[in-house]
Amino acid sequence: MHGTLNHGERLVLLSDGVPEARSQSGELFGFERTAALCSHDADHIARTAQQFGQEDDITVVSLSVSK
Repeated sequence: MHGTLNHGERLVLLSDGVPEARSQSGELFGFERTAALCSHDADHIARTAQQFGQEDDITVVSLSVSK
């Protein structure tokens, strides 16, 4: 797979542990919440999912082009 990131673009790679994070009431974090966070840095995305309710590994990598 090949691709190019242009200035100002971001690529976010994450494990299934982010959208599958589950609250104490059983609610999934879900894809909509995950997508809404993708403009933030990797640490913020991971911490938010962990605080929601971590059951699985959570890995987030964020790549962006600033110049």
